[in-house]
Amino acid sequence: MKHPKTMDRTKITLAGLALAAVLLLAVNIFSNAAFNSLRLDLTEDKLYSISEGTRKVLSALEEPITARLYFSKILGERSPLHATYFTRLRELLEQYRDISGGMLRLELVNPEPFSDAEDRAVAYGLKGAPINSVGDLGYFGLAATNSTDGLGIISFFNREREQFIEYDLTKLIHTLANPQKKVVGLLSSLPIDGAKDKEGRRRSASWLVMDQIREFFDIVTVKPKGGVIPPDVDILMIVHPKNIDEKTLYAIDQFVLSGGRALVFVDPNAEIEILSGSQMVVSAGPSDFDKMLKGWGVTLVKDKVAGDLDAARRVNAGRQGKIVVADYVAWLNLDSSNFNKNEVTTAEIKALNMATAG
Repeated sequence: MKHPKTMDRTKITLAGLALAAVLLLAVNIFSNAAFNSLRLDLTEDKLYSISEGTRKVLSALEEPITARLYFSKILGERSPLHATYFTRLRELLEQYRDISGGMLRLELVNPEPFSDAEDRAVAYGLKGAPINSVGDLGYFGLAATNSTDGLGIISFFNREREQFIEYDLTKLIHTLANPQKKVVGLLSSLPIDGAKDKEGRRRSASWLVMDQIREFFDIVTVKPKGGVIPPDVDILMIVHPKNIDEKTLYAIDQFVLSGGRALVFVDPNAEIEILSGSQMVVSAGPSDFDKMLKGWGVTLVKDKVAGDLDAARRVNAGRQGKIVVADYVAWLNLDSSNFNKNEVTTAEIKALNMATAG
């Protein structure tokens, strides 16, 4: 027969275990309710972190957007790597949905061979990959629509582009949320949007930056003479301005004073103008925008540049008749530590060689 004190200790132990079980259950219930949307990202490359730029795009959605994620189950069975990628993508879109407050709607679709779902995937423009010897196709793409039947697709999620997936998704959603592009008025002495000869034939292609801008904006040319800024211009982009007449300077000033926005890029030593073999019909030298800048309370310091010794590129330079290796602070070798990890457009940049950054 057990001693009464032993029985009491046994009861206390059992009661403690029962209480611990109840507390564990309560904590789980509370954490599920309170922290359902909270995620802790411990991955090296922050695969599950959402940038501030993406959060702004999603929080600004005013009309619903439906994202249909197509993934063939058989593709996941044949390729575990694609199955893992799909899981990551689904969880990312679920985060998008939560951040948008439900304005982004997510549908998961398994387009089995010869099904209506497969027909819709093909109609949207999604591409299938062969998954067996009989010609069946596996789909892994996205079709998103807005309230006006606008359509944005990612035809197939290529694993080589996985590191840019947040950028691609956010760009697609932003485009659907803003189908009417804003207009950028470009005024530049440099042929950054390509150059044409007198017969109108294209002599040089546009710079990569202009191709990127065109994904989000329409671009119109603003001439340096004549004093006319097209009425549909929302933003002025002025790059290395030179030889602008008084009427156009006045028009620019009035545009800004009336609430218009301007991006102005001026350079005391535009190296692009003096590259050997250049076909540009421009004169080398500094930007000519001092009069306008002074009126805005800004000054271009022409005898100084911004440099970074830590990121300076090593170049061969002539000194006293000899070739020496030197740090050229105007050309930078930038790595991931130089970029904002919380911004979708820069978060994935690993390295960038930049000329005349200052």
